[in-house]
Amino acid sequence: MKTERGQYPVSNRRRVLILNATYVVGGAERNLQLLALHLHSRFDLHVCSLYQPGEIGEQIREAGIPFHALYGHSRTDWRVLPRFLSLLRRIRPEVLLTVDAPYAVLYAVLAKRLKIARKLVIAVHSFGKIKRTREMAFARRFAAGATDVLIVLTESHRRFLLEQEGWQAHEVVVIPNGVDLQRFTPEGGNLREQWGLSPNTPAFGVVAGLRPEKNLFRFLRVAQQVLSALVEARAFVVGDGELRHDLETSSQQMQCASRIVFTGALHDIPAVWRSLDVAVLTSDTEVLPMTLIEAAACAVPAVSTDVGAVRDVVLDGQTGFVVPVEDEDTLAERILYLLRHPEERRAMGRRAREHAEAHFDLRQMVERYAQVLAL
Repeated sequence: MKTERGQYPVSNRRRVLILNATYVVGGAERNLQLLALHLHSRFDLHVCSLYQPGEIGEQIREAGIPFHALYGHSRTDWRVLPRFLSLLRRIRPEVLLTVDAPYAVLYAVLAKRLKIARKLVIAVHSFGKIKRTREMAFARRFAAGATDVLIVLTESHRRFLLEQEGWQAHEVVVIPNGVDLQRFTPEGGNLREQWGLSPNTPAFGVVAGLRPEKNLFRFLRVAQQVLSALVEARAFVVGDGELRHDLETSSQQMQCASRIVFTGALHDIPAVWRSLDVAVLTSDTEVLPMTLIEAAACAVPAVSTDVGAVRDVVLDGQTGFVVPVEDEDTLAERILYLLRHPEERRAMGRRAREHAEAHFDLRQMVERYAQVLAL
């Protein structure tokens, strides 16, 4: 409820604003969604997008959480600035939480420097290669001295950000991503019958936004090797994005095109993982990929490129395999090995589940964020 002046009434709970450029489907955005869903009962919580709300933004709004889309049309649409300042005056947030999207950081830091928000928390989800490198470098410099807490995902991530990228903050806190271990489980329904697979059909796949940094053309080349060697196998690309048309066109030119399936975006991701024997990640850059954590929670071993902090999720030789980024032949060999050795694959899957339970519990992540936001 708003007052006559359009302001939100004073609350006895700390008012927190979660800010991002947009909430299209992605790991950082899904993480913010989880935080919003689990923290809104503990804080007077609002969520804002500088541009379009995106699919995740709409889901947050449908959950009854105050969501404010500013509908900027581009990064240079400066009409967003007065809209943002007007929103801040109405909400009067005490704490502002954002992620390392350049313009989200710039707007968040502005709110802190204007003393509208008392505390600024930035959660970093990138590890080196990102789009708009110059804009992000400027945002980092602008944030220096204004950032109260920098949240990083692992110790190696912390060292990289501080020593190589030059992030600065009064405090740095390590909080790994977490998943709902009651939702992502080995037990439950799957999509094999819907996909036309028998219980014994070898299946592997990737769950990702179809964006350049995921390098899904690499996945297609690797899949071609695997499918040529194991004719009964099937490969799946689960997700949607800007490169879908190009990826589908590329796959149609392969001899094994009929055995590579593009499902589009699906909502029941636990059922997806229960349908696959091997999770694959072929990205050029990641930090702590949620997709591999979710696969592990469903007891699915992974084969991944050696990027970011993947080795904190995939224990090489124990819960899957980690392969040098450019070594496509070894990626294919490791996938084939797991598909051809079901007993070892299942044992790796069990260890992956145990590892997820020990290190990537959503409840632990939410509690640690709550502590940061409350102090």
